[in-house]
Amino acid sequence: MIGQIFFNEVKASFNLRKPKSDKPTNIYLVCRIDKKQVKLSTGVRVYPDQWNTKKQEAYVSPRLTELDNMNNAIVNDEINKLKADFIDFKRYICDNPNEIDNSLFLLKKYIYKDKIMKQQELQKPIQWLRRAISQDKTIKSDGQRNTLAIYLGHLKVFEEFLRATDRDDITFTDINLALIKDFETYLFNKQVGKGKTTKTSTVGNKVTALISIIKRAEPYGLIDTSAAKLNQYKKPKSREGGDNEIYLSEEEVSRMYALELKGLEEKARDVFVLQCWTGQRFSDMQLLNNGTIKDFDNGKILEIVQKKRAHKVSIPLFPIALEILEKYNYQLPKVRENTMLKYIKEAGQKAGIIGKHIVTEDRGSKITNTTYCRYELIGTHTGRRSFISNMLKRGYDSHILMRITGHTTEMAFKKYAKISSEDAANLMLETEASKIDQANKIKQSNDIVPSSNENIAEAISKGIEAGLKHKNDIAYDLLFNSQESNIESYGIDRDVDISQFDLNKNELDFLNRSMDNFEVGTPSLKVRKMLNKLLELGIVVRLK
Repeated sequence: MIGQIFFNEVKASFNLRKPKSDKPTNIYLVCRIDKKQVKLSTGVRVYPDQWNTKKQEAYVSPRLTELDNMNNAIVNDEINKLKADFIDFKRYICDNPNEIDNSLFLLKKYIYKDKIMKQQELQKPIQWLRRAISQDKTIKSDGQRNTLAIYLGHLKVFEEFLRATDRDDITFTDINLALIKDFETYLFNKQVGKGKTTKTSTVGNKVTALISIIKRAEPYGLIDTSAAKLNQYKKPKSREGGDNEIYLSEEEVSRMYALELKGLEEKARDVFVLQCWTGQRFSDMQLLNNGTIKDFDNGKILEIVQKKRAHKVSIPLFPIALEILEKYNYQLPKVRENTMLKYIKEAGQKAGIIGKHIVTEDRGSKITNTTYCRYELIGTHTGRRSFISNMLKRGYDSHILMRITGHTTEMAFKKYAKISSEDAANLMLETEASKIDQANKIKQSNDIVPSSNENIAEAISKGIEAGLKHKNDIAYDLLFNSQESNIESYGIDRDVDISQFDLNKNELDFLNRSMDNFEVGTPSLKVRKMLNKLLELGIVVRLK
């Protein structure tokens, strides 16, 4: 239960800053709000010996000089005005108790309203906001996608709207929800080329970005966004859905990587494929050059600090990613974004990524559906989107992936997860089929019983062999991504004395659980490293 609050009992007093001084001293309005003392300067001064503490006013007396009386009259006029303002403030809070948490801000607004009005009259919103964001050192102002340029762009569009609607001379007091809604309508009708108007999602993003910029004036008392009802603005809901963007499957990425390309086209393709296997933004790709490589038993990890939010992320290096980094000696080539877009679309076309994809656009009252070839929709964000979607299809948890991609909210992360309903259905069917397959293998091993021409020893031997084979099958289902077209056979030389070698626990477990002869499809990086080491030591031999 909320405690009782008798706000009408809040009192204000006027105290001298230096009551024992022999020089004029500042007078402060003092009160207690939310159990805290608040002191606000009145902007007037008085000689301490000319101040009547009991009556809370300056003396006006024939005993004083005419100049002192004139100064003290100014003091008393200001104090009487502030007393009236304080009463108005209390009345407002009593009539609007939901604003009580905002009482300190409102008190300043009532006490300093004349000064605020004068400031507002002198300030032109566009010029003030442009100067404020240009001087803010926390705003990114370098690179191809610098935030400062984006903010200035939003202000430029707002300025064009004000000019087009004859509102060039507005002040901060003129900015309110009605003006913002007019700006929204202006954006909906704005032509953006080829007879098209602005997309609904873009309109909402531009308006909310502008409101965010305008809020920078609030701490300076230039605007009260609550009173202006800017916090009540709601973005128009787009009817596009989330299926306009594409991602590339691992097989499609492999086809692009297999292309024989040269020069800048090859470099652009390599950087894009690396994006598909690291999940990083295009703006962060050059940071991979300065990352820290860490070796683990299971492979390598690359650690970088992302540009956008200064997040440190650790990226697992899959075989293809490692191959590309080593190809360029961990110094990726620089490719401009426009150049990148051109070449990766061309590479997508050459790789046969030509399936059709419908893009739905919501532009105000008009909905359009346009069919594109998939390669036409490949962009610099496709790589990041592909990594996330493919890793989700592999079964990785979204929270783990967010630590690698640098996303801080699931809402932002989900925009990149483009697994279709068909993908999800197939994934479930594959999982269920795998369960049935494993159940059948277990059943087969349990069905082995002695026949009329088999003795008990032979039956036990078959049972053990079947059990080992089942155990081996499960292990390889987990360790390998089998591809029947790329099966290799290996054998373990049990005559080799493995005690002479420095083998780790994983390698010993691998040898102990494996049969003498086994087959491998496409191994994981962990198993590939293990096999290579065992091959070099002569413990494992390749049979074909």
